[in-house]
Amino acid sequence: MVIEQKKRLGIASSLAPQIIRQAVNVENAGGRTISSKELFTDGSQSILIEHEGTVYCLRATKFGKLLITK
Repeated sequence: MVIEQKKRLGIASSLAPQIIRQAVNVENAGGRTISSKELFTDGSQSILIEHEGTVYCLRATKFGKLLITK
């Protein structure tokens, strides 16, 4: 979907092949896709994720990137 939007806007990205490979790998692995809008529904810019006893913080930056930290 992101790639289709970039194509419509005429934006070329050197990351496009990498994004396509990642999307294919997630689909083949039986993973699911969750929109970041679904994660940050209350207007917050960060969420906490507990994984195997460790808490991580997933944060959206002002540049539209996602960072995950312990």
